[in-house]
Amino acid sequence: MTTPEMSRVAATGERSEHTIDVRDVPTHLFEAGPPQAPALIYLHGTYLGNLWLDYHRALARQFHLFAPDIPGFGLSKRPDWMRDVSDYVLYLRDLLDTLHLEKVYVVGHSLGGWMAAELAVWYPERVSKLVLSNAAGIRVKGSPIGDMFAMNPLELTTTCFEDMAAAQPLMPEEVNEEYLLSIYRQGTTLATLAWNPSYDPKLERRLARVSCPTLIIWGANDRLIPSVYGEAFQRNIAGSRLVMLQGTGHMPMFEQCEQWSTAIAAFLTESEGAE
Repeated sequence: MTTPEMSRVAATGERSEHTIDVRDVPTHLFEAGPPQAPALIYLHGTYLGNLWLDYHRALARQFHLFAPDIPGFGLSKRPDWMRDVSDYVLYLRDLLDTLHLEKVYVVGHSLGGWMAAELAVWYPERVSKLVLSNAAGIRVKGSPIGDMFAMNPLELTTTCFEDMAAAQPLMPEEVNEEYLLSIYRQGTTLATLAWNPSYDPKLERRLARVSCPTLIIWGANDRLIPSVYGEAFQRNIAGSRLVMLQGTGHMPMFEQCEQWSTAIAAFLTESEGAE
């Protein structure tokens, strides 16, 4: 469904915020960037929906950016039938159909990276290039992922950020009932997807099916999903490359926005022959 707001974005490239219907799943999203530029879907991590920040603006400089709130996060509600990552992969395919996007660049961070990898496995014809940033979804023996369910908000923030000042956009103006309900709702979605196990036991083997050019970009000091996971993704996706950003952890797009976005843009815009 095309709304007047979407039509204006298509004509001007300015940022728009709207809600679209994806097979009866109302989905809040931001859209921005040059309308003739290649389309890019950005899939956010846990608790990172309904944000429009510097890293979104950086990606929108060169790409027609679509940044949806994954159902259960931000302003997109999760229907009862969405109970595991496979449901979300089907939803993402339907999202692309709703947006009339045949083949796109897909960038995913953390939980969004897990979903992006699964999308590239199951629907390779829909993903032209893939970027995984600090992605979840697999297990590396001897290097467990941090237990988000055991952390209070302060502990989670200090685990994810090297520079606490960079976390300011995530700080609520007021810790009120609405905020606490939102955190509970999003935590429930995370538990539905990643309580036990916290990964897809079959994904690591299936990564061999990823056929598109792939960039893995990671914060070297990630204490939530250690950097060995970036190395594991690189080993399992043929021809992929790994960029390790020093001096940052799980949130490189907050702490090193320019380096993170520049590396992604360079990868996405280089010609196939240069790879």
